[in-house]
Amino acid sequence: MDPRLQLAIENDDVAELHGLIVAERNLLDRLSKEPFPNTPLHIAAATGKTHVAMEMAILKPWFARRLNPDGYSPMHLALKYKRYHTVRALTTLDPKLIRVRGRDGFTPLHYVASEEGDSERELLAEFLSACGSSIEDLTSRCETAVHIAVQNYNPRAFKVLFGWLRRHRLTKILNWKDEDGNNVLHIAASKNQLEIIRLLIGHTNVNARNFDKKTALEIFEANSPYDPNVAKRLRRRGCFARPFTPTLSLSEFFSKGLTAGEKCAYFFGVQDESARDIILLVSTLIATATYQAALSPPGGYWQDSTNSTVVATDSNSTAMEKPHRAGNMILNGTSLYVFTVFNGTAFFFSIGTIWAIAIAEFPKTFMVYLSMSILGFAYFISHLIEFPNSDE
Repeated sequence: MDPRLQLAIENDDVAELHGLIVAERNLLDRLSKEPFPNTPLHIAAATGKTHVAMEMAILKPWFARRLNPDGYSPMHLALKYKRYHTVRALTTLDPKLIRVRGRDGFTPLHYVASEEGDSERELLAEFLSACGSSIEDLTSRCETAVHIAVQNYNPRAFKVLFGWLRRHRLTKILNWKDEDGNNVLHIAASKNQLEIIRLLIGHTNVNARNFDKKTALEIFEANSPYDPNVAKRLRRRGCFARPFTPTLSLSEFFSKGLTAGEKCAYFFGVQDESARDIILLVSTLIATATYQAALSPPGGYWQDSTNSTVVATDSNSTAMEKPHRAGNMILNGTSLYVFTVFNGTAFFFSIGTIWAIAIAEFPKTFMVYLSMSILGFAYFISHLIEFPNSDE
């Protein structure tokens, strides 16, 4: 490397860096032509020269994603040498740098999940806040950051990850398996990490088997000695979850025909997204209109009460009015029954259509089912209250 550039990096001198670029405009490009270059940004990040590192990351954004011969990006090097100010600056500039895979497929998130210090724990939380999708990145051994934390006996990092997953309703990631078919509970059981096992019970599939056909309980009991109370909790949870745990292999499941629920979900929820959106919109409008019509039927309600037939006459006509009470519907007889049947049919068909479309996203759409059920019940009750009795 040019000694003048080396000196500019050592002094964290942005002005000198630009002076060198003015003198030789292809300076930075010349230094990055190798397949795995050790760019000036790598050097600046490793030595904690934040100002120069940020300037080069702005001038040459791809420098921040390039791996050096050892398989490290600039952010990996900054983490390795604990240059956390530089790490935070690079994260602010481009949060997606957290997802750059380096040696063994490790991202910066995997790295901080493996470290036990307070600074690393804070960085872990900051990484998750800055780039939540980084939690889905896997190493070359198919390990998530949660796997890494448990593998390295790092309960503090695990709690940060676990809390973030629960708050974002992403605990399904706890069931992801590594190259040996082990989910996080398998790893915790194999390493006898009781605190982590207690936290995971109720949030992972305790009956899941790894590629050796072993459950977490079987792995845990193979360790000697083991805590019988934890084993009892695992066994009890396993018995509770067994009716809901698939017993078919994936190939057997795919070989079977579609269930009634799957057929309904496929028909209403998968075929055509644009058609589904139109159906959902129209069904919602129909449900709204028919519910409103039930509350405000044609003709409205009587505003006064009378118990006798009233004959009103004038010079041209005579009108007869039946006995009625204030608040009753004016519409009655056959007309009322026809209106109620057709309006109710349209309402409940629209509700049924919304239910059918929501099947594809269940249980995420549980609140839709609950609210639709309450709305249907309210519709039914309103008719019971407003429909005239036979003696009226």
